[in-house]
Amino acid sequence: MKWIYLLLCLITINGFGQFDIGETSIVFTDTERDRDIETFIYYPADEAGEDVDVTDGKFPVIAVGHGFVMTYESYAYIWEHFVPLGYIVILPNTETTVDVSHGDFGTDLGFVIEALQNENTIETSLFYEHVSVYSAVVGHSMGGGAAVLAAADFPEISTLVTLAAAETDPSAIDAANDVSQPSLTFAGEVDCVTPPADHQELIYNNLSDCKGYVLIFGGTHCQFANSNILCELGEFSCPDTETAESEQHFGVLAIMTPWLRAYLKTDFEAWEEVVALEGENDIFDFNLDCADNAPVLSLENLLENKGIIYPNPTSGEIQIPANYQNKPYHIYSADGRLVQEGITNTEIDLSKLDAGFYSLSGLIPRGLPRQILLFCD
Repeated sequence: MKWIYLLLCLITINGFGQFDIGETSIVFTDTERDRDIETFIYYPADEAGEDVDVTDGKFPVIAVGHGFVMTYESYAYIWEHFVPLGYIVILPNTETTVDVSHGDFGTDLGFVIEALQNENTIETSLFYEHVSVYSAVVGHSMGGGAAVLAAADFPEISTLVTLAAAETDPSAIDAANDVSQPSLTFAGEVDCVTPPADHQELIYNNLSDCKGYVLIFGGTHCQFANSNILCELGEFSCPDTETAESEQHFGVLAIMTPWLRAYLKTDFEAWEEVVALEGENDIFDFNLDCADNAPVLSLENLLENKGIIYPNPTSGEIQIPANYQNKPYHIYSADGRLVQEGITNTEIDLSKLDAGFYSLSGLIPRGLPRQILLFCD
């Protein structure tokens, strides 16, 4: 039954996105570090092309960090898959030589997410009113270690995904202790460049309470990217594998797609898809450790957890427990519009909202679901 479900999931993820792919590039400047960050950006559009208009709506951001001596072009399968599904994929093209700074690359990944989200408020920007507050940092190899550094330093990032993450300097293994976001760790069974026991497993063990670990059977280090000759030279002495690159990508996207839909689009049904994929099949072994904490509370779970935020439903104020207070919050309508935001006190006044369904995010402490459903009557 698991295998049948996986086949259905794979058919779904390679099914039909509703958007074409627009592309542009921006050089973001981090004035504190006096550093220019060339960033390639792929986004949902009504027609494919360079600098075409972003289609209507607000879209979550996925920042992707490349591997050692690799560049952004090696991750086309990621943007070609996720942009049509309604995500903005951004790829900083820094630290591409042999003389690299892992720390700077990690900061670049977090900085470009913030910079693009800031474009949402600039009327002259291509991305004005098109960028969601939800974001993921994703990285491969060196970029995976840098993604851990970014998640630790930028707690506003919604979730972390790593592909054959490598230990870095400063240490991604140590930084994982400071990552509070839910995380998804991918490893390749025959990866001899960053063997899982020396890299991904050590990072994973230190990550937050809600996390998943995926071992791709026959998975190699370089096949987490598109074919890249410099990466593949590093695998010269590695054992051969019968797992094709396309099959490895298939396994990554099978889990990564519902995971990001759950955490970046607050979709509870997507979380149920993630849970259903747990276990072993012909492609991967997926272990999920989330202490029953979903990114979005279903109505059934909401009714079981009334004491978190109350009264709910409400026609006025909701009361905020002490451990939720003095934190930023955002409230979104059912169609994804930001309708209210602020800093919590002892209550939040919702009396100006129309009757309907909303999601509350941003103030949830570690160990609890990161989104709560609200019902205004």
